Amino acid sequence: MSIVRYTDKKTGRVVLYESTSHYDPVTKQSRPIRKYLGVEDPVTGELIPSTGKPGRKAKSESNSNTVETKVTAEPDYKEIIKKLKEESIQKDKRISELEKQNAILKNHLLNIKESAERALEQK
Repeated sequence: MSIVRYTDKKTGRVVLYESTSHYDPVTKQSRPIRKYLGVEDPVTGELIPSTGKPGRKAKSESNSNTVETKVTAEPDYKEIIKKLKEESIQKDKRISELEKQNAILKNHLLNIKESAERALEQK
């Protein structure tokens, strides 16, 4: 067993594999069997392990044999309307508070500008 490092020339990412040799009697050659370990951290050089999860789930895990029937109940529109009205009222209150704060800040800014202009005129 050995660890094999592959470097992607475009991204510079280093990928690590565990490699074991296997003799193929048909071709009479040795073939590597590689297991993906993860990616190498570019700063520390340590292994960042893979999650170990394959790309696709096995057929038994995917539940392709079971057919799910969804029973959807009629949504309660009155309740939805009530919630939306409450949200709207809260947002309107928040908007009015922010408008008041904005007006106060504008007044402070005007006062600062006027005092700065007076200070510059006196020099």
